Amino acid sequence: MFVSDRIVFLELQKTGCTHIRKLLKDLVGGELVDKHDQASPRLFRNDRFFLGSIRDPWDWYVSKWAFGCDGKGAVFNNVTKEGLRIRGRGWKAHPYLRLIDLLESRPNRHAQEWRRTYQDANDAGAFRAWLHMLHDPDYWPDIGEGYRQCALSQFAGLLTYRYMKLFTCKRGELRELRAVATPAQLAEHESKRCFIDYFVRNEELEASLLEALRLAKVPVSQEAIADIMSRPKTNTSSKKHGASYYYDDETEKLVAERERFIIGKFGYRAPSAKAAAAAESPGYRGGQGTASIHSGAFVGQYSPGFG
Repeated sequence: MFVSDRIVFLELQKTGCTHIRKLLKDLVGGELVDKHDQASPRLFRNDRFFLGSIRDPWDWYVSKWAFGCDGKGAVFNNVTKEGLRIRGRGWKAHPYLRLIDLLESRPNRHAQEWRRTYQDANDAGAFRAWLHMLHDPDYWPDIGEGYRQCALSQFAGLLTYRYMKLFTCKRGELRELRAVATPAQLAEHESKRCFIDYFVRNEELEASLLEALRLAKVPVSQEAIADIMSRPKTNTSSKKHGASYYYDDETEKLVAERERFIIGKFGYRAPSAKAAAAAESPGYRGGQGTASIHSGAFVGQYSPGFG
């Protein structure tokens, strides 16, 4: 989480948050406070502008897995460690919350299976095996983060869980989220409790960040704009292929079901749909539909999710 006098940026992992944070630091000052953590209630003062980030779910899962192939990331660290993980839980910052998380944990007995899926960031078969494990209830205790204890895990994926935990719950306020038991309740919860003023899309990162700054009434010079548009991305994984390389029909549909909320709200399209549109129209740029990226702009209908 990045905090300045004017802007609070909540960092959803693998959505370009490291790059966004670096740009914000140069533009508005501020500091990193509890990376990837929930917002403290004290931050909701002084009329701050709350910023979030989001990414195409199909691409997010590939990026999350490929990051693990590089030996990085919270999911990789959790699922590849045998037994109960004691270290690396953030004890110093939140000892009480981490103790609850530990008490609700189950020893990991699948570490070798998980490690086999992280051998090569260009192995589509390994990615698909990993994705199926990630959405199999037998493996949810390995993931940690409170995902297994949340009823929404029965119909929603890890990206939706992290989105809800970060953007609809202030620190220590998970009781309401844990009570969400149906897709309809999830949509209602997000509509009432999402406090993000604007979402930066990873796919249009620089342009949507500039739009966020405009809405936050932060002046940006033409020189700064040129710098933003020209900077290389940071904290990327070693994958060499686009999302469509990794998915088959089954795994593409799995993400479509499990991340239905994110896809509906932000208008994302599956890799096969984007490929078909590109084939029909040479000028197609991979657009994500017309859904707004402001808070509370859910578009689409729900039906029961996967499982």
